[in-house]
Amino acid sequence: MPQQAEARKKEIIRAGLIGILTNILLAVFKAVVGVLSRSIAVVLDAVNNATDVLSSVVTVVGARLAGRPADREHPLGHGRIEYLSAQIVAAVILYAGITSIVESVKRIIRPVLPDFGAVTLAVIGVSMAVKLALGLYYLKRGRALNSDALVNSGKDALSDMVISAATMAAALVFMLTGVNTEAWLGVLIALVIIRASIKMYRETGSKIVGERVDSELSLAVKQTICETEGVTGAYDLILNSYGPDRWVGSVNIEVPADWTADRIDTVSREICERVSERYGIKLSALGVHIRGSSVLPKETRRAIKAAVLAEPYVTQLHGLAGDTEAKKLRFDIVIDFKAPDPAEVCRRVKQRAEEVMPGYEVAVQYDPDYSD
Repeated sequence: MPQQAEARKKEIIRAGLIGILTNILLAVFKAVVGVLSRSIAVVLDAVNNATDVLSSVVTVVGARLAGRPADREHPLGHGRIEYLSAQIVAAVILYAGITSIVESVKRIIRPVLPDFGAVTLAVIGVSMAVKLALGLYYLKRGRALNSDALVNSGKDALSDMVISAATMAAALVFMLTGVNTEAWLGVLIALVIIRASIKMYRETGSKIVGERVDSELSLAVKQTICETEGVTGAYDLILNSYGPDRWVGSVNIEVPADWTADRIDTVSREICERVSERYGIKLSALGVHIRGSSVLPKETRRAIKAAVLAEPYVTQLHGLAGDTEAKKLRFDIVIDFKAPDPAEVCRRVKQRAEEVMPGYEVAVQYDPDYSD
C-alpha cells in the first residue's frame, strides 16, 4: 500500500505540473491579445487562467503534503490535506468569479469598444481546444486517482472552455452586427464561475465533515469478511476516512458459540490482513456476535424477528441470543437515519420483544444505518 500511495502522489503531481505549464502559456497569450484588442472578456479569460495556475500549484503542494508519512502528531497520516487543498482550489475559483463580475460591471457602466481580429479569434479557438483537452485529462486522472483537487481543476477547465466559446460567440456577434455584448457576457461568465466554485466547496466540505460510506465498498468489505471459514455475518461496519483511499474502521462479526478465544483471535487477524490487502482499510476493532448460543426455539426466534422488524425505521436485526433459564434476551438493531427519535424507536422495539417474551429481561443495542 505505501508503494501505491507514493505512485498515486507522483501521478497527481505530474498532472498538476502539466496544468501549471499549460495555464501559464494560455494566460500570457490571452493577456497580450486581450490588451491589444481591448477585450474585457479575453482579459478576464487570461485572469482566469492565471488563477488556474495557482489552483494547480495548490494541487501539487497538497499532494506532496498529504503524502507525508504518519508521525507522532498525526498517527493516521496527512491524507486529509488533499481535501483542504481541494477547498483552496474552490476558493481561488470563487475569487476569480467575484473579480470577473466586478470588472464586467465596470465595463457595463463605462463601455469600451473591443477591437477583434483574426489573431484574437485564433487565440480564443486554440484556448478552447487546449482547455477541453486539459479538462478531460484532469477529470480522467482525478477520478482514477480519487483526487478531488484534480477533479475540481478538471471541471474548472471545462467551464473555461465554455467561457472561451462564449467569448468567441460575442466576438463574432460584434464583428457581424457591431453590437457589443462582451460586458454582459462577462457577468454571465462570472456567475457561472461563482456557482461552480460554491458547488466544489460544498462537495469537498462534505467529505471533511464525514460522508456516508459508499455502499459498494461497504458490501465488498462485508463479503470479504464472510469469506473467512466459520464467519457467517459482518455487521455495523463503520469506516472513517483520513484522506482518499485511507480508511480506519471497525466491524462486528458473527462466529460459532463454541469458538475459543484463541480461534477468534486468529480469525480476527486473518480478516484484518485480508481487508487491508484488498482495500487498504485498517480495521482497528472487531466485535463478536455469537451464533448458536441461543436456546430459543426457531418459532420463538421468528416471532421476535417479525415483531422487531415490523417497527418502522428498523432495517436490521442481528446478534439475537436468549437464555431461557435466566430469562434474558439480547439483540442489536439498525435504525434508519430518517427516524426522528432513534431512542424512542429502540424503546418501542424493546416493548415489542417483551410482549413476545413476557417475563424476560430484554437488552437492545442500536446503531444508525452507517453503511448499508
